[in-house]
Amino acid sequence: MPPVVTEQLNSLWAQTLAALPSIVIAASVLVLTWLVAKGAGVISRKIIGQTELRGSLRHLFQKTVKLIIWIIGLMIAAVVVFPDFTPASLIAGLGIGTVAIGFAFKDIFENFFAGIMIMMREKMQLGDVVEVDGILGTVEYISLRETHIRAFSGELNIMPNAMLFQSPVEIWTDNPKRRLEVDIGVS
Repeated sequence: MPPVVTEQLNSLWAQTLAALPSIVIAASVLVLTWLVAKGAGVISRKIIGQTELRGSLRHLFQKTVKLIIWIIGLMIAAVVVFPDFTPASLIAGLGIGTVAIGFAFKDIFENFFAGIMIMMREKMQLGDVVEVDGILGTVEYISLRETHIRAFSGELNIMPNAMLFQSPVEIWTDNPKRRLEVDIGVS
């Protein structure tokens, strides 16, 4: 093996050994983050479970708590491995890439925020009979991205939440008391 290659391999090995303690600490931080996120999920489930929020909205809050903990844990692990890394440098580095990502994921973000608004609106519930864009059926599932509506003929329509949020939606079962007036007479 040429001496230059041997020298490079030895240098790489020395750098790896020097970075090993930082990598082990960062891995420990990630394991601790996983444990804290799991515990926070259990605690938030107990706290939010006592409220009268929809199940899907409860799930959103639990996921948000876990996501925030994971972001903090990943930032700490990144600072341990790369000491020059700071959250400010990450934000500064995003720059124009954020605009490109925003345009690329416009529909996903639109459906996500429409899903949050639909869940918070509390008008449309699971089991409601709705009609939107000529589709009449029963709401089976509401997620952050889409809503599942089962037509009376049996097919499942998966509607993007942005469509439900922007289009007129008729909720046929919104009135709990329905009356049918029939005139009965004797002739």
